[in-house]
Amino acid sequence: MIMKKENRLIEKKDLIAFEEYAENRKIIRKNLVEFKKNRRVSIGPHATFYFESFETMLAQVQEMLHIEKGGNEQLRDELNAYNPLIPKGKELVATLMFEID
Repeated sequence: MIMKKENRLIEKKDLIAFEEYAENRKIIRKNLVEFKKNRRVSIGPHATFYFESFETMLAQVQEMLHIEKGGNEQLRDELNAYNPLIPKGKELVATLMFEID
């Protein structure tokens, strides 16, 4: 049985190899920015809600592993942090970002 993405959790097999991610990071991030354009709602001059998905959380895990260079030892902590932010079924999950200079 194949589970829909919105009913899945991120697993190691979902990640791109560290080297491949590093080589393709620029285009991956560009595609993510485009994907997220319609997933945000500004709620004032300094606050924005970003509605999360399997794809956005997968990208976040991948990016944290890339930036922090923690490898497989770091993976468990990232999965524990970001898997709960993947919407289940019909629920909405949003990250509130404050942008202050």
